[in-house]
Amino acid sequence: MIGVVWKSNSDRKAREEAFAQQTQQHNQKMAQIEAENQARLAQEARDKAQKEQARIESNKQAKIEQANFNKDHQVVSNQATVEKKAEDDKPDKIKEIENKVKELAFDPDSAKFRNQKGNCGEVNAKNRFGGYTGYRRFIYNSETDTVSIEDEDDGLYNPKMMNILWQKKCP
Repeated sequence: MIGVVWKSNSDRKAREEAFAQQTQQHNQKMAQIEAENQARLAQEARDKAQKEQARIESNKQAKIEQANFNKDHQVVSNQATVEKKAEDDKPDKIKEIENKVKELAFDPDSAKFRNQKGNCGEVNAKNRFGGYTGYRRFIYNSETDTVSIEDEDDGLYNPKMMNILWQKKCP
């Protein structure tokens, strides 16, 4: 019976040693996996930080480009505002005369005016071919509410006739 107990006792010790060795190997393997996991998480954190830094730099660059665009656009916008303000500053009578002249133009939106004094001035507008015709004199007659625009040499308001009207009606 002592032999059986001793054998059983030595088998138990061998099993306990084997179990302790397996536990130690398991713990080492777990520590290795944990270390690899920590290294992977650290690398992911570094990658994420680099991507975030790149995104921040990209946003800064985009903001700079947007500011430059806005500044350039502001200049164009300011020019348009100045032109619009100049249009708004014109007296109502001149605007009314311009609208009468535009009614006679083939492309009313293309009409450009200069040298306007009283009921007289010059207008340049596009013809049917899309080209500007050159500045031509016009005279607005307030009594009849009509506009006379200088024609070519063969028209009613040819340059000779327009010179006569211009001297009488325009200051």
